[in-house]
Amino acid sequence: MACFVAVAFAACSGDAADERTVDEFDLSVVVDGLDRPTQITEGPDGLLLVAQLAGGENDATGEIVAVDVEGGTQRVIVDGLDKPTGVLWADGVVWIMVRRGLLRADWSDPSASAAEPVAVLDDLAFNGRSESTLTALGDGRFLYATTGTLSNGTAAPGSGTLWTFDPSDTTSVPVAVGLKNAYAHAVLDDGRVVLTEIGDSAGDPPVEEVDVVDVAAGASTVDFGWPDCPGDTDCAGIERPLALFPAASTPTGIAAIGNDIYVTLFVSGELMRLDRAAWVDGDPPLEPEVVMAELEGPHTVLARPDGSLWISEHFADRVVAVDP
Repeated sequence: MACFVAVAFAACSGDAADERTVDEFDLSVVVDGLDRPTQITEGPDGLLLVAQLAGGENDATGEIVAVDVEGGTQRVIVDGLDKPTGVLWADGVVWIMVRRGLLRADWSDPSASAAEPVAVLDDLAFNGRSESTLTALGDGRFLYATTGTLSNGTAAPGSGTLWTFDPSDTTSVPVAVGLKNAYAHAVLDDGRVVLTEIGDSAGDPPVEEVDVVDVAAGASTVDFGWPDCPGDTDCAGIERPLALFPAASTPTGIAAIGNDIYVTLFVSGELMRLDRAAWVDGDPPLEPEVVMAELEGPHTVLARPDGSLWISEHFADRVVAVDP
């Protein structure tokens, strides 16, 4: 996965109960028997698509699994992937973010396996570990990020950037820079995007962030400050974050339901909530609220049409549902 995994693997262990209640939220198991899941997303015909490592972080044995949640069946539709951290289905194609590239696999028949993946983008700038998840924008484009790496003390060309990708002509357009690891993203009801910023560092790690960016075609590229301006510091020309999290908490998932924004913290095992209605652009960062704790490596949080949240638990090898 991204450059947080070695720390997270050492920090998380143990088995969680199949069901537990915390505050007003009930947690139940939706899918079990996975193998280190990362991103989950909606697929065709009501299927859930799961990207998973299916082995060690560097084994290149990753898979995309199609899950019939109602029927309780799972099928591997793509295998042999090098650290898949992102998956997205659109118009008969499965898009997959791997260690440092973007693949497409045609999948017109949901009852069969997908075609052999083809590299659309490769040799992307990255932090030595991997890139990001994938997020549809609703207009045919989707988001991906190249993680940040330094060259002579500054961001290497093409790294530390959030991009929109247009499958119709395979073009990428930068919408934000200064991001060490813009790992997860969600579209707000006003068309803007919230994203998580994992600010890991070999030295003293900075605070980690939730940021807001305009991704409309023609919008200006904004700067979120990495590597020179951490989120708890005001710097000229640098966008202020929506919220901050402690260093090394590792926000890997984000979802929005109305004014509620939910964030999963991979290392601390928490689901957090932000009230966007309480924030105006330029205000000080919001204070996150803990919704649920003791999750086992919560990775993606997916907002479902019924208002529930589905969360992939990387260390428990499953997907759980949280119903307000």
